Amino acid sequence: MSWGEAGSLIALLSGVSGTLFGALLGGLVTLAVGWLNSRRERRLNLTLALFSEFHSPAFNEIRIRAYDVLERGRGQTFDVLYEAASLDQRADLSSILHFFEKVALLMKAGAVDPGLMRRFMRQYAAWWQPLLCPAGTPAFQHPEWGATLRDVDWLFGKLRPKTVRA
Repeated sequence: MSWGEAGSLIALLSGVSGTLFGALLGGLVTLAVGWLNSRRERRLNLTLALFSEFHSPAFNEIRIRAYDVLERGRGQTFDVLYEAASLDQRADLSSILHFFEKVALLMKAGAVDPGLMRRFMRQYAAWWQPLLCPAGTPAFQHPEWGATLRDVDWLFGKLRPKTVRA
């Protein structure tokens, strides 16, 4: 094989490998963009589904009943209120608390859109935080409810608007 033929072969192989590398790189970029778009869409859909669940007629009734129990017992910790509640009231209290726990854990996992969730839920955090998670509540240390209440309190902190400096 002459130097000219070897050079042509090297140029051919170089061109083929460059084309293959370009195709592979293009495929990876397309895959990454598709994955990011898919992830964004999943986060948006889950955020909207949670907001819809929160405003469903059945959950709205639960919220009203749980709010009444918590408001009447204002100043008492969640665990004390739960223990004193009827079975139906307990179901309502645990439903509202576990809804917020679910949102908190999904936020921590990055499974929902935090900005949209903040926009949808911040006014509710302002209503529910003083009832479920008043500052310094000893219920944060309760063996059964403590971890859940701490997660919910974390969520409320993330949902509440940041203070604006004048």
